[in-house]
Amino acid sequence: MVLSAFPAIPEVELGAAEPRRICIATWEIEGLSRNAGIGTAYTSLADALKRSGHEVTILFLLGCHPTDGNIMDWVDHYRVQKGIRLIPLPMAHEPRIHAAWASSVSYHTYAWLKAHQHDFDIVHFPECQGLGFYSLLARRQGLAFRDCTFVVGTHGPTLWVKEGSQDYLRNLGELEIDYMERTSVAAADVVVSPSQYLLGWMQRNGWELPQRTYVEPYVLPSEAASKNGRPPLENGRIREVVFFGRLEIRKGLKLFCDALDELCARQTPPFEVSFLGKETDLYGRSSIGYISDRSKKWSVPWHIISNKFQAGAMEYLRGPGRMAVIASLADNFPNTVLECVGAGIPLLASNVGGIPEIVAAADRETVCFEPRPDVLADRIQAALQQGASPAKSAAEFADVERRWVRWHHSLGIGSNHQPATSERKRAPEALTFPLVSVCFARNIRDREAAATLASVKQQDYPNLEIIVVECGDQSGDASSTPKGEESLGRHSMARIGCRSAQIGAGRNAAARRAKGEFLLFVDDHTLLLPASAVSVFVQVAERVQADIVTSAVSFYLGPSDGSRDERLEHSRRPFLGGDLATGAFVNCFGSSNALVRRSAFEKIGGFSDEASATLDDWELFSKAALAGLRIETMPEVFVWYREDPDQDNMVHSLANAVRSVRWYTAPGHEVAPGVEHALRKVMRFGQGMKFERDAEIGTPLSRGEQGPAVTG
Repeated sequence: MVLSAFPAIPEVELGAAEPRRICIATWEIEGLSRNAGIGTAYTSLADALKRSGHEVTILFLLGCHPTDGNIMDWVDHYRVQKGIRLIPLPMAHEPRIHAAWASSVSYHTYAWLKAHQHDFDIVHFPECQGLGFYSLLARRQGLAFRDCTFVVGTHGPTLWVKEGSQDYLRNLGELEIDYMERTSVAAADVVVSPSQYLLGWMQRNGWELPQRTYVEPYVLPSEAASKNGRPPLENGRIREVVFFGRLEIRKGLKLFCDALDELCARQTPPFEVSFLGKETDLYGRSSIGYISDRSKKWSVPWHIISNKFQAGAMEYLRGPGRMAVIASLADNFPNTVLECVGAGIPLLASNVGGIPEIVAAADRETVCFEPRPDVLADRIQAALQQGASPAKSAAEFADVERRWVRWHHSLGIGSNHQPATSERKRAPEALTFPLVSVCFARNIRDREAAATLASVKQQDYPNLEIIVVECGDQSGDASSTPKGEESLGRHSMARIGCRSAQIGAGRNAAARRAKGEFLLFVDDHTLLLPASAVSVFVQVAERVQADIVTSAVSFYLGPSDGSRDERLEHSRRPFLGGDLATGAFVNCFGSSNALVRRSAFEKIGGFSDEASATLDDWELFSKAALAGLRIETMPEVFVWYREDPDQDNMVHSLANAVRSVRWYTAPGHEVAPGVEHALRKVMRFGQGMKFERDAEIGTPLSRGEQGPAVTG
């Protein structure tokens, strides 16, 4: 595979440039999140942008729950000390969002940003956790944010972290997050990575990168700038070796402890060891307990410092005779290395990921090491015996900050954006409205069809036909029998009788009768709202060239034919769209009230006519995703569903569980190129589930459950 090399962000020459209104939406930020790489990067960027005159707002995506301190104290601190507005994300309790943690936070973020979209010219999101997912979907679909530029920074995706930590996917939420991260990057206006390395990893793992993808180092934190008052080393002599980074496997904690085992078995000058980083869980226990157990073999004094923020860590490392060791097994562009280089602190750093891109080429051989215990022990011993010197940076810090600041002045100016389809000004002869066939399959015993048809009647889309299929109709001999045509407002409506009582069979009968380029399936108990629902479904399908479009669903209580004031929305479910991996376990694609291109419907053979189960919509979406068709979901609500506990209980059955995944396992059908990436994730999740279960019941991890053979 040939990997692309990406340019730096463009150099911009400024005249009398207007300041930009910038929002940094992040779940990590300095102070509220201790020892957080994403937080350090965005804090440094925010400070630099504010110094240059930009208007900066930080939207803190953990709401009123920082990991350290009180949120109001931090709001005051950022306002008074930095001149930056810090806003904790509001998360309304009503309606309740049916979603995992990341999806729920992303949805609340979208709701807030949409309400304030005219307040910002530029919005930043990290790709990690995918919390910009729904906002970026709405931007791509033309539903909101016409005048905003979305910039996604790549710091370390979930699967990349798992790979570096030699870990499995442990829960379904992590599968969802991977899809949200990938989609956020693909839907961004601009992507910026601090290293070529991480973008190369993304390319190898099937990520879609937008045309405007750049590589630019982080802005150096002001606290890490070299200080003239730093006490000089005595001939470069090192007296304290400091492990600098989170106390976890990926950051090299085990590697460092293994190297200490070797060093303590050798003759070396006297030294002591510090662990400067945040405590984590390691092998199911505290990393501090892990260090304590490992220290039984050491002959040197050691201590742990886990309560310092970025500025305090820098102050500690500037102490005389200290050398930092960054022993990462996998890393992108760690601030630990950047800060040590910027502060003039002697260091050793592993040669993995984007770390060599931070260090000047002339110093890489001296600073960087292969992440093996014997190699690290040799390098530490050499530093203790011969001394150590700081390294130079591969990029000039002042140039990096200048490029970032000036580039923001140019973002969003001119014709950077394609306006939403509904907002384009086109000549009347250029407007086209492909025929949409509304396919409404209903059981003849259901008495709630009138409300659904009333919501269809009010739709403003000008080229609409309605086909109503009455399932379970025993009049007539054929499987489906025309029963006549009539009008529904200004739209034509045909009625068909279908002997099968299965809704899937009824939907197929409606599709066979339909003439439209698009098929819009609607169900009993649902309302299409507002009146522009069909128009928006078609606009989004055309804008993003989707084969299937779904939307978020609101669940309500109240009479089916009641007015808006009588409907009580008590919960809402957003979907993910075409997440093939998560779709093997739950229906993340959307509800059966979906817009489907006729060509896509025919390619996958329509719905199942089987009478053994419901949820044929999940099965249809799975077939479409495996065939490589594009499924797009809208974060806006265009479908209202009246809850019926008796009907809902029908879908929770073993037959449905088996049926929903059979297209993943059935022999003899072709899958689209690229599906293997999703199936690999399914395998990793399955391994993780087995790992968790084995650990819980005490089964050896190297063996499956074994018992006597069962025959006959």
